[in-house]
Amino acid sequence: MLEKLINYNFKIAGKLLIDKNNKVNYRINDQEFKSQNQEQVYAWVSDEKVLYIGMASKGIQKRLSEHRGGWRGGSSTGIIKEAQIRKKLDEGHQIYIYGRTCDYFLQEVKILDKKQKCRFSLVEQEEDALIKEFKPLWNTVGVK
Repeated sequence: MLEKLINYNFKIAGKLLIDKNNKVNYRINDQEFKSQNQEQVYAWVSDEKVLYIGMASKGIQKRLSEHRGGWRGGSSTGIIKEAQIRKKLDEGHQIYIYGRTCDYFLQEVKILDKKQKCRFSLVEQEEDALIKEFKPLWNTVGVK
């Protein structure tokens, strides 16, 4: 599974961890994934298995800060994810965050009778395709 991700140009962005306050947290090490200017997809990987895939319209670091709010009680899904992450980490496993910057295309379109070049990201399509291919255990949406 990990080899497939790498073949799709994923690389390690950082990892999930338990911080000094005993909270599930993350660390992003690669500067590319700290930017909020690029759409990215990411995967949580442990023991070379893809556990979760997501999209980050404003970059992986921004998306993980949103996840962190959920992990701390911000959503029922976040609470479930926090328990899954904590259990895996408590068992002594590492959870790495892999990411890639998504493809896009430029196209000239007409908006209100004016032509302009627009950038169209493929972030949603890439996330959907990856979820269908990898069928991650922790994804609840898009897995069939």
